[in-house]
Amino acid sequence: MKKTLLYCLFLSGLAKEIHAQTDTIYFTLNKQSNVCIKARINNSDTLTLMFHTASTGITLTQEAVDKKLSLQSEKSHSVQTWGGNAEAKYSEGNTFIINNLKWDKQTIYINENSGAGTDGKFGYDFFENKIIEIDYNKNWILVRAKLPKISRKYHKMKLGIKRGTWYIAGTLNIGKTVYQDSFMFHTGYGGAILLDPKIAEQYDMKAQLKTISTSELRDSYSNIIKIETKLLPQFTIGNTTLKDVPLSFAAQSSAIQMKVFGNDLLKRFNVIFDFKKQDIYLKLNDLRDMAYSIKKN
Repeated sequence: MKKTLLYCLFLSGLAKEIHAQTDTIYFTLNKQSNVCIKARINNSDTLTLMFHTASTGITLTQEAVDKKLSLQSEKSHSVQTWGGNAEAKYSEGNTFIINNLKWDKQTIYINENSGAGTDGKFGYDFFENKIIEIDYNKNWILVRAKLPKISRKYHKMKLGIKRGTWYIAGTLNIGKTVYQDSFMFHTGYGGAILLDPKIAEQYDMKAQLKTISTSELRDSYSNIIKIETKLLPQFTIGNTTLKDVPLSFAAQSSAIQMKVFGNDLLKRFNVIFDFKKQDIYLKLNDLRDMAYSIKKN
């Protein structure tokens, strides 16, 4: 009886220890499929920020700064974006807070645009020494110090990193054409897949696929990129193949080559990131059959 009691107490203590090592951040998805999280900067009102896996640091819109908080003295310098060059204002020495998580001495960048209904974005680097799990079924992000036991339903893949951005391998099947490459894992982009036009030309993609939509994409500094979206017959990531996925092409090339998996695609997977080991685990979730946000012409 004593052994049973001691074992139960051990399990209870272990459960409490595991729970204490896990921070839970709840989120919502906006109409652009952005992961939206409540946060504060310094003593600000509550802000809604995108969690952006293809970005680092914190960026706020000028409107949010004007209406919701005050920053330390502002400075500026030039930055390069998808749409071109821009002058970026920034402020140093700020405090960033999500629930019980707090980061001091943060630099805040200021730009014009963010996802619908958000005040800005923050990047993966706040969790680069942690394990994070994004669960789109439960609308939460779990932040852990150690990798938990992973279900066999997850598929393990390697992450690559270029210019501070994470990439993952994928395959596009276009009739007789098969295009394999590494794609930016980009929760901040609301589309499914985005490619540079030079890649489309090299593999003669546009001629083989049916156009379903045309639109414009604005980067964070209001540079406009015209987009043509076609229907990709088949797409494979890891051990999962999806059919009839929207594939978008930019009208012009960018200094930052566009090979992107956006969150209209990625939200169909629950994801575990191990940034230290550069591993990622993917599992299809309940959003797998949701209609894509692109409306056909």
